[in-house]
Amino acid sequence: MIRNLIVLFVIVVVVVMGMAAYHLRSVRVIGEQPVQLFHWEDTGGRATVQAVMRTAGFRPVRQRRVNVGYTESVHWFRFRLVANRAPQDLTFEIRNPTIDWLELFAVKNGRINSLGQTGSRLPFVQRPSPTKTFAYLLTVKPDQPTDYYLRLDKRYENLATELILWRTNDFEDKEQREYLLWGIFSGVVGLIVLLAFLFFAVTRDPVYAFYGLYVLALALRQFADTGLGFQYLWPETPAINHPDAVIMALWLYIPAMFQFQQYFLQFRTESKRMFWATEILKYVFLTLFLVLVIAQITGLTESYTGSYRLITQTHAILANLAFLAFIGGVVVGLKSTDTLKQLYGIGFGIQIFGQLFVYAQNLMRYQPDGVFFVDAYLILIVNFFIDLVILAYLLAYRYRKSIDEQRQLKLVLAQTQQQTNEAIIDVLESERQQVGNLILTDVGGRLTQTRALLSGLSPNPLLTEAVSLIDKTDDCLDQILRDSLPSDLLEKGLATALAELVEQRNQTGSVRLLFRDDTNLTNGQVGSSSPTRTRQLYRIANELINNLVKHAHAAEGQVLFSEATTGWHLTVSDNGRGFDAGQAGQEGGIGLKNLYARAQTLEATVQIKSGLGGTTVTVRGVMG
Repeated sequence: MIRNLIVLFVIVVVVVMGMAAYHLRSVRVIGEQPVQLFHWEDTGGRATVQAVMRTAGFRPVRQRRVNVGYTESVHWFRFRLVANRAPQDLTFEIRNPTIDWLELFAVKNGRINSLGQTGSRLPFVQRPSPTKTFAYLLTVKPDQPTDYYLRLDKRYENLATELILWRTNDFEDKEQREYLLWGIFSGVVGLIVLLAFLFFAVTRDPVYAFYGLYVLALALRQFADTGLGFQYLWPETPAINHPDAVIMALWLYIPAMFQFQQYFLQFRTESKRMFWATEILKYVFLTLFLVLVIAQITGLTESYTGSYRLITQTHAILANLAFLAFIGGVVVGLKSTDTLKQLYGIGFGIQIFGQLFVYAQNLMRYQPDGVFFVDAYLILIVNFFIDLVILAYLLAYRYRKSIDEQRQLKLVLAQTQQQTNEAIIDVLESERQQVGNLILTDVGGRLTQTRALLSGLSPNPLLTEAVSLIDKTDDCLDQILRDSLPSDLLEKGLATALAELVEQRNQTGSVRLLFRDDTNLTNGQVGSSSPTRTRQLYRIANELINNLVKHAHAAEGQVLFSEATTGWHLTVSDNGRGFDAGQAGQEGGIGLKNLYARAQTLEATVQIKSGLGGTTVTVRGVMG
């Protein structure tokens, strides 16, 4: 199993890295357009664009990524564009999809023109371009310089974003490639979730349902972080974006993760402390999520300016506790003697390492001019696929193992039931033999003595009728004894016993019976019929012969027994008047019901063919 997991892990890593390399190579030729940005902070937050145009407080931006940290101000950015020879179609992108309010103004020849107000607090339809980030389409003409003023309002929150100028064709090309990758990501997530819930429907094991919910919550966190959630999931509900849609997604993801760990790692039995720690944290996060939803619905998050800082600080404290609980889960998995749990501990440990890197980067990136290495969602996507591969494989292995265990359990139950049936049959046969012996020695003897005494009396009609009744009773006793199993059946073997049964019936009956043994065992092989099969087949043959003699009105009948290494079959046929086999199968009497019941104990099939030319009954089974 470990080898298969390593091979699968390597394949997925190679595929993910290959797709990433392809994407980077393809976008490397897409160059950003050079632009000099200037920044000014409006501490009062009330400056108009006319006032901003007159200010002399703009300072050049030295870094590609603007990072002012926590802010209570409105921030303005200025840049100038002019085409050299021919008109240019450009796109100005603001990469952070969670900015509350922003607006871009174009100033040409002293005239001010707003290119649109948008933001995460407005419906998605107000975006100037339908993309996951904010993008303004600009047309620049030769020898007509245009000044642009960008107003960013993310007060009482952290502000960090990239401001990039693209050629429009390059921007569209880049976006198409990114959306393709996100489409693949969504397809994989959908497939994994579908399989998880299918496994849950088949096995009724809740761990698969919790895994599906965990994957959905983790994917929701990714979509919220990149802006795809607002674009496709809640475009008409901007209140979800404030104060932070990512935190909301995490408050769903963490409880789902705890729930999955509790069942998969069996915290309730493996570690009571971990169970209660994760149980408390799980309900704390769910409660906070519901409180936040209520606050958004009632507008409390809009009216209270400190809501973002309160929620982020609360989340920071609880996230640290959850992080410690996740580490505890890794320890429980690694200490387990179950290989599945150990591998889960390794896989989740890799994910925790990635989360720790993101956490450390976030601490730095939200400081003024903080260090920024790579987008957090890229790290989380790599983590996500690694986690997805390991967990999906482990759950698939767990599913296959549970199916094998169920199959083995059914086999054991079937064997136990078969053994029980054989034991019951043995007891019944033993009791039947004892009853037959008692009838023969006691009742039969008394009938013989009674007949002898009556025969010595003077004949009269009443006495003659009594003697005739005794003779009929004696015949019934003979029939009962004939229906009993021969005491040496197992020593003789089935074929010999059936031959003697046919010969006995030929001596006492009016139907001429033939027996044929088509046993095909070569090279000294011996039939492997069990005692139960031998007894049951003898009973079936005896019952079929009785029906033939009593009901078929036949002149001749045949009993055929065949046994080979692969299977066996017993056939009883006659040339009698036949009957409606279809109706008999639905409304059969006790004889047919007994026939099917005995065949079922042998796991055999019964085939009945009947018509004007006679009846053929075949019981067929396999060696086992």
